[in-house]
Amino acid sequence: MKIHTFLAGLSLAALLVSGCSQKTPEPQPGSGTGGSQYGTEVPGGISSSGKYTGTDGISASGIKMVYFSTDRYDVEGDQLQRILSDLPKIKRLASQGKIRVEGNCDEFGTDEYNHALGLKRAKAVKSILVNNGIPASKIDVVSYGESNPVCTGHTAPCHAKNRRAEINRAR
Repeated sequence: MKIHTFLAGLSLAALLVSGCSQKTPEPQPGSGTGGSQYGTEVPGGISSSGKYTGTDGISASGIKMVYFSTDRYDVEGDQLQRILSDLPKIKRLASQGKIRVEGNCDEFGTDEYNHALGLKRAKAVKSILVNNGIPASKIDVVSYGESNPVCTGHTAPCHAKNRRAEINRAR
């Protein structure tokens, strides 16, 4: 009986440890100068903190996407500038109806973790919009976690493109 109790406890401990672990990508070392407050620019269009540094991401509504560092939800200065540069478009979109801020993540981490992180990213962007004159009642937030990738490759630059928030017209 003692051996069964011991094995059951050991199995439960192994299940808990494996269920809570996250598959976090190894950070890439910085190789350039400049970059965000969290890291330096590395080849492939990402910072050493994992944030996509390209300027090509545009949502379905024509608003620039906001990119985040790995496991982060704070909006860095360069991404704040992306939001502020599109503020007239966003205000116009909000004047026509509700807008939706959609938080997204890469494939690393559990579904629950990524859903929560995507929601924090969306709320961080909403806070900036509200602080810049868009009524909170005009903004919905949603998290897609890892379920809405824009890039499906298994490379660091691809993962970085998926760590984003999009601003679109609410459906």
